[in-house]
Amino acid sequence: MSTMEPSSAAELRRWLTAYGGFIHSSVSLSQGNFGLSAIAQDAIDADTTIVSCPFSLAIDVECSLRALTALFGESTLVDLQSWSERQLICTYLCLHWIFPDSSQIPDVLRHLPYLKSLPPSDALLTPLQFTSSELEAFRGTNIYGATRDRQESWKAEWNTCRTFIHAVDPDWAERYTWDRYLRASTYLSTRAFPSTLLSRSPTLQTTSSSYPFMLPGVDILNHSRGQPVSWCTSYPDGSTKERDESATISIISHTMTPLGEEVFNNYGLKANDELILGYGFSLPQNPDDKITLQLGGSSNKWAIGRLASGAEGLWNEVSRLVAETPDEIGYEDDLEAAQLLLEMVQKKCDSLPDLPDENDAGIRPAVRLMLKHYLEGQRDILTSLKMHCEERQEAAIAAARDEGIELVFDEE
Repeated sequence: MSTMEPSSAAELRRWLTAYGGFIHSSVSLSQGNFGLSAIAQDAIDADTTIVSCPFSLAIDVECSLRALTALFGESTLVDLQSWSERQLICTYLCLHWIFPDSSQIPDVLRHLPYLKSLPPSDALLTPLQFTSSELEAFRGTNIYGATRDRQESWKAEWNTCRTFIHAVDPDWAERYTWDRYLRASTYLSTRAFPSTLLSRSPTLQTTSSSYPFMLPGVDILNHSRGQPVSWCTSYPDGSTKERDESATISIISHTMTPLGEEVFNNYGLKANDELILGYGFSLPQNPDDKITLQLGGSSNKWAIGRLASGAEGLWNEVSRLVAETPDEIGYEDDLEAAQLLLEMVQKKCDSLPDLPDENDAGIRPAVRLMLKHYLEGQRDILTSLKMHCEERQEAAIAAARDEGIELVFDEE
């Protein structure tokens, strides 16, 4: 290739090829603000396979458990099997970093070339990497609470793992730091795919039995909503296994990529809260944005989208809640339900934070932009939900009028 790639990118390409995978020769790996990105060095035709990775290089529970058992001893298998998927995978990743000299890394830890290609800690930008001022700017949003909950959960997992590792090797435990566990967890959050991709009919749809795994090289492609791509698995002739380590999984791009343009993947339809919390970026005017609302004392959570999509379930629950006889809901019940929902919407609007000033030195521009995109979506959804309630209110007033009842409301 005529374009000079970063040494970590060149090493990733060689390592992937050595195991039977590849990155298309017309794709140049460029170092951006948030890690490597794939740039077309020449025009790339539609329906081209961009990158391929063998199943044998996938980082999943099975791979991690096998390596950890080899390092900690076969007698630890029972204890390790009680760990979560994230604990196993993230501990496997962390162990690559605890050896002072890379030449000392045991053979069972074989993903160092891949890890070197990932963005450094200071380039990661999910809310767990926010400063306290940046996270505080999100107070009043669902992201704020979700971030606090996630940090508490992940730290508890890390403490469990560190205590276990200390019994095996205190020096390893000393270097098994929270910062490293957070870094590994963020890699998993931003780069994991569902195991349903490893089937003979790959799909991004998760199931109750699917689990996260990482595909070295395949995850270099950034996200573009609606980008037409296909996932394809290729098995050796005669193979009948559901998961054959010799099989490969590839991404095929169905659009032509001009010279110098970035080659994209499609992560699926995701709202900005999911993109920010899980990936560390957002989309302007994201049509998939949603807001989750829950009535006090109820276990039901309602995801409401733009144009008040999904509001029917919430409305029905409120209507049944206020009605004396839920099977016979009349205009009075609808009026009360509309008023209750309008108050709920207004309270949610009032709780949303203001966007910090552009000159606020405590908020990085990238974080401010995420908050801006997120707030735009939340306010748009709440406005549409308010209109939905007002339409219900007007319909109830019309229903009363049809019964010969003219309703009079206080000015307040």
